[in-house]
Amino acid sequence: MRDRLSPAFYGAAVDFTTNHSWWGNDSLLWDSLAAKQPGETMLIQETGLQREINLNETARFTPDEEASLFERKVALSFVQGAGAIEWLWNTNSYMTEANEAPIGALRADGTEKPEATVMRDFASFAKSLHSHLQDPRQPSVAIVTSQAAQFSVLSDLQLEAQQKAVRALAYRLQVTPYVIAENQIARLGAPQLVILPSPESLDENTWQALLAYVKNGGHLLVTGPVSRNEHWQFRDRPHELGLNTQIDPQSYRGAEIRLPGKAVALSFDQQKQSVLEALRFSDGATWKEIPYRKGKIFWASYSAELAEGLDAATSVYGYVLDTLKIKPPFEWQSALPADVLISATELQDSVLYILESENAEDAAIDLRDAVTGARLTLKLPSQHAAIALIGKHEKAVIAKYGF
Repeated sequence: MRDRLSPAFYGAAVDFTTNHSWWGNDSLLWDSLAAKQPGETMLIQETGLQREINLNETARFTPDEEASLFERKVALSFVQGAGAIEWLWNTNSYMTEANEAPIGALRADGTEKPEATVMRDFASFAKSLHSHLQDPRQPSVAIVTSQAAQFSVLSDLQLEAQQKAVRALAYRLQVTPYVIAENQIARLGAPQLVILPSPESLDENTWQALLAYVKNGGHLLVTGPVSRNEHWQFRDRPHELGLNTQIDPQSYRGAEIRLPGKAVALSFDQQKQSVLEALRFSDGATWKEIPYRKGKIFWASYSAELAEGLDAATSVYGYVLDTLKIKPPFEWQSALPADVLISATELQDSVLYILESENAEDAAIDLRDAVTGARLTLKLPSQHAAIALIGKHEKAVIAKYGF
C-alpha cells in the first residue's frame, strides 16, 4: 500500500482486491486493512520472506525465526481478509538476485523449510474455517485516510499517521478499525466513530460527506488542521462549525492536548517541526467537542499520530472511545499484554479471533468473548500467531490454529 496503486482506485472493476505483505513488517495489519474495500473480498496475494543478511553476509534469521514471521503474516491476512498465498512454494535457485534466490518453502534440494509446516497447518485449519466466514459485522470504528495528503510530497507523514492510528487502536486499545480511503467515502457505512488522522488536506466532497455523517448522528475525531483542499489551498473549515481558528507553522517540539481532566503531552521531531501545521482555537483551547446536529465532532489542535511514540494517539483515542462507550469485543480476565493484537470479527454463526504477538516474551491470554460468553485461554508464544473460532451455538472454540 505504500508504493503500489491502491485498490481504492480499481476495486470496483475486479472480483476481489489483493495486496502484498513483504517488507513492512511493523505495519502488516495496516497493510491489510488499507487494501480492504467495503463489501469486497481482499486476498494477500503474495507474502513470504526474502533473505535478510548481516553485514558479514550471514543470515540474520534462522529458518524457524523466518517461519514465525511468515506465520504472523498469514494470520493477519484473515483480519477483514480472506487469507494469503505464499510466494513461493519451490525455491528458484537460478534467480540472479541473491536475496530472491532463497525464497520458497522448499529448498532447491527438495527439503522443506519450517515455513512449509506453517502453510500446511494453515491449510488444514482452513478446511474447518471456510464455511463460517459469512456476514462479518462491520467494526464500530472507521479510519478515513486523506488521499490528498497521501499522494502529495508529504506522503510519508500521512502513511505514518495511518499506521500509528491502526496500531494505537488495535494493539493498545484492542479495537480493530476498518479503513476507508478518501475517494470511497460514499461507502463509509454507519460506524459509531470515524477518525480522520492528521489529515492536513482533504477534498471538499469528502469533508462534506463527513459532516453529513455527523449530522445524522455520527461522531468524528479530527487530529490537527484540515484547512487545505486537495490542491493545498486554504479552506477555513472550522468557520462553518462556528469556530474561530487559524493555522500556524508547528515549528516547536513540545505541545499538549488538554482533554477534560487530563493533559496529553506531545513531542515532535525535526521533520515534523519543518512541515506540520497546528490549528489554533481563538480561546487558547487545544481540544474541542462540538455538537453538530445529531452527532458530535471531537477536534484536537495537533496531529497526535505524528508525535513521537504511540502514547499521545492512544490517550486521545482512549478518551473518545470511553466517552462514546465503545469497548473491545471481549473482557480481559488477566493483565493486558503489550504489543499483542487480539482482533475479533463477529460472523453469522461464530466469532473469529486473530491473535498475534510482536513482543519478545510469551503472552498469557485469558479473555471472555462478549458475544458468546466463552472463555479463551492460551499461551501465545513470542512473535507467533494463533486463531480461534468460537461458535455462537456451542459457546466454545470449534476450530483453532496455533494452540
